[in-house]
Amino acid sequence: MSDLPSQFRHYVNCQMARVLTQMDRDPDSPTFGCFDRNYWHYKIRDFPSAILQQGIFTLEAARARQIAVNVSSDVIERWCVGAVNALARQVDRQGGVDEYYPFERSFPAAAFGLYAASRVLYDWQTNAPHLLNSVNEAPLRRLAQKLAGRVEQKAMNQQAAGLAGIALAAKVGIIAPSAIQPIADRLFQSQHPEGWFNEYGGPDFGYLTVTLDALADYHDVTHDERAIQATDRAIAFLAQLVGADGRLPSTLNCRNTDYVVPYGLVRAASRNPLASWLVETLFRDLGQPSHPIWATDDRYHCHYVFASIVRSLPYLDAMQAAQAPTFRPEIWLEGCGYWVYWSGDRQWTTYVAARKGGLVRIHRQNQSPVVDHGWRIGAKGGLWTSNWWSDEWSIQRQGQEICIRGNCQKTQFHVASPVKHAVLRLLAWLFGEKLVPFLKQKMIFRSGKADGPQFERRVQISSSGVQLQDQIEARAGAIATTSPRQNLRHVASADSFSPEEWQPALLPPTRQALDRKLQVSANWAAGSDL
Repeated sequence: MSDLPSQFRHYVNCQMARVLTQMDRDPDSPTFGCFDRNYWHYKIRDFPSAILQQGIFTLEAARARQIAVNVSSDVIERWCVGAVNALARQVDRQGGVDEYYPFERSFPAAAFGLYAASRVLYDWQTNAPHLLNSVNEAPLRRLAQKLAGRVEQKAMNQQAAGLAGIALAAKVGIIAPSAIQPIADRLFQSQHPEGWFNEYGGPDFGYLTVTLDALADYHDVTHDERAIQATDRAIAFLAQLVGADGRLPSTLNCRNTDYVVPYGLVRAASRNPLASWLVETLFRDLGQPSHPIWATDDRYHCHYVFASIVRSLPYLDAMQAAQAPTFRPEIWLEGCGYWVYWSGDRQWTTYVAARKGGLVRIHRQNQSPVVDHGWRIGAKGGLWTSNWWSDEWSIQRQGQEICIRGNCQKTQFHVASPVKHAVLRLLAWLFGEKLVPFLKQKMIFRSGKADGPQFERRVQISSSGVQLQDQIEARAGAIATTSPRQNLRHVASADSFSPEEWQPALLPPTRQALDRKLQVSANWAAGSDL
């Protein structure tokens, strides 16, 4: 395990103040305990985002002395209770809480908020029972009851957090234990045989590790062995995708996250040596600013990223000796459309994401990756992209070649304005959570919009390197350009800065009118510098 604990502690020491700054720490303030700084301090929001109350985990780690901090017990206990009660204040009469706009009654804000508060209350039953009398439980009961009656089927990390929250809430008497079983059954039945959970149509490494965090806490209070089995399947899925550089191919995610979180992996590592290997590999340089997690923005850092790192600290020493996955020179995962090829000397790994328009990544030992972001096509009144996760792509794989065909996905940029926000608030006031599916369809799913020019990509991989051939059909008035790293599906936790944005891509920079068919080839020779 070498210096892994020191990597974690260094990161926590560097970032602790950044998280605590998000909280209203004035005990006389009417918003005391709120972690939405844009609301209580800058006052550029007129409602608090309840999902940010996961900062409770950081306060609890300080109270339990899992972090080396010099703080009096009276102060940190007051802060902990204040943060739980701040969440309680945000629960409306129907049991809803907001995340992005008023009257939203957000499922993830309810799930993650209840999860954090209930875990802390559960722990206080054992190690700080005197704090429980100061907690305003009635709003939390409404929150749990409302959450138990809702279902999230397309973003399973949210359903996992909701399951953990309900199970923990049942342990502290906030909701009846009978609410747990139907939610658990749905979650475990949804896991794909390849080991991933659905995140808007496919796997996502970041959200999968968030799911593992929740499953660890769920298992603590239920001892449901399905959580262990699901966790081990997910760990096996992730381990086989780590490349020659010790990183996961993040841009091939369905939802484009750039991070993974460690708590669930670290907890599993006490019994699963493959989980130990993942933790040691993915977080070996956590204390260095070059690690991808340092680029996480304040919102998601306070949301669950920092909490996951802090909560890992007490369990690092219990990790088993690491065991690397069995080497497989080639992997084809039909369910998610990932093709993984390793060079014979294990110096490089090539990935193809067939269900994401055939995006290609090449990971190399001790070098930056070679990346590809597909195409964008613009025309008057339209913008399309090949960089889009969809089951509508036609996939044919034979030998060392794969061919992906389909029409490019129509997308658009969304620019906020006072008028749009006014309309949004009016509609949310009228329709509440019923508005959410409409917004997701418009900004995230965009089903039925694969109506752009037809795109075809052929990728050949061999020991000598990678060959790529693209074709885009002609369309009058349209212009095709190689895409930047950004994906046009809206995902709040995505699009952190990456040095990959500054590096040459596999496709040469291209801008061509589609008055005729576009044909572009690119080659990467094994061992070359590109």
